[in-house]
Amino acid sequence: MQVALTESQVRDIESANPDGLTSAELIAAFETREVRFSEATLRKYVQLGLVPRSRRVGRKGKHLGSRGVYPVRAVRRINSIKRLMAERYTIEEIQGRFLIFQDRIEALDEALNELLVLFEEKLGLQAPSKLRSRLASELESIKATAGQLLESTYRLEKLFVSAGETSRPRGGGAASPTELL
Repeated sequence: MQVALTESQVRDIESANPDGLTSAELIAAFETREVRFSEATLRKYVQLGLVPRSRRVGRKGKHLGSRGVYPVRAVRRINSIKRLMAERYTIEEIQGRFLIFQDRIEALDEALNELLVLFEEKLGLQAPSKLRSRLASELESIKATAGQLLESTYRLEKLFVSAGETSRPRGGGAASPTELL
């Protein structure tokens, strides 16, 4: 069994499921790649606010109801938690030190993407003209600025997380004789 997914595996899952995953699909994404992960663990992570909640998505067709779909970023979040736990961080440490900014940064990223998609849709409705060219130019400038903002925000978050790192004993139980000296 692996401790966590590789970056390549995470990217594969993200690209194959851009609209999100059900709880069964999320669990299978880890289990089929030999990383332990269960429904109970998923529920615990959601309850603790470590993983975003699912949203209800209607199924196409008559009387098919809806299903809960987790955003695809949940895969990366769960994988980060698994890595940190393998490094012997507690759930409380992970909540307080590593994920303090994550939800807000991810919300910012999603909001910017949604806004840019709306702008692109409106731009697509414009007839070819000088105004449309100017709008397209402005939109490209905003995309670049949004990308820089997100990069800088992630960089700052990493600096805060690394600044909070202190040496601490790994593991549990009684101290070894060398630790007592």
